[in-house]
Amino acid sequence: MRVVLAKHIGFCSGVRRAVKIVEDLLINNKKENIFCFGAVIHNQQVLEKLRKQGLKEVSSLKTIKSPAYLVLPSHGTSRDVIKLAKQKRLRIVDVTCPYVASVQNICKRLNKAGYQILILGDREHPEIKALLSIAPKAKVVNRTGEIKDLDFNLRLGVISQTTQSKEKFLSLINYLLNNKPLIKELRIFNTICLDSLSRQKEVVKLAKQNEAVLIIGSKFSANTKRLLGISLKFNSHSYLIEGLSSLEQILKNNFKSIGIISGASTPDWLVREIIERIKKED
Repeated sequence: MRVVLAKHIGFCSGVRRAVKIVEDLLINNKKENIFCFGAVIHNQQVLEKLRKQGLKEVSSLKTIKSPAYLVLPSHGTSRDVIKLAKQKRLRIVDVTCPYVASVQNICKRLNKAGYQILILGDREHPEIKALLSIAPKAKVVNRTGEIKDLDFNLRLGVISQTTQSKEKFLSLINYLLNNKPLIKELRIFNTICLDSLSRQKEVVKLAKQNEAVLIIGSKFSANTKRLLGISLKFNSHSYLIEGLSSLEQILKNNFKSIGIISGASTPDWLVREIIERIKKED
């Protein structure tokens, strides 16, 4: 069996940075209460490791009392949560991905300048909820068809969730230009992160050149699910696997070649574990 590994594999730089900061915090403050508002990143194996080291996930700050640390996750946090954390005098450790933070700054500038804001993304994702806390009147769509019946002002700013697909983003812009003539000023910010774009490009190549494709990562990870969706367009034998347990059934197909890529929040050690198991089939 031939195994073709993508160039972009394991953690992206933003996730690597977040995990490193949290691990150092846990090691250096073993006697302190350390909480995270939601999941630091979207990978269950990594989260379980951090829990064993002492990190506690919370969905509300009501029961947290100072002194305590509060980690703000990599995908962003609502301004209301940050405000409350400061009021409670919690020691905030912000591990928001720099790329996500840059999108927040763009959203803030557009809102302050009076632009109507359109966001391409999943309204229920923490990254989008954080943006809506900055610009509550922004409109969120997850596909081009959803803007058909929406009315826009003369001045519109468009941004995207960092893990969206380039194809979907370009389709949205094209529709706006061709079907919303009342928009007189359109400011477009391609806020899809470079790592996501690179992985999306690679997964297409893997899907076209191999009998099967394995996307290693969590089913809760937006960028991992995006890779699966893109791969399936070119190769029906595309699979999202979270670990060894979901690999065994796939190997029974005896594929001659398998392309492997991972989501941005998938640890390197998990990728190596998967590869070592596949090599045992030779």
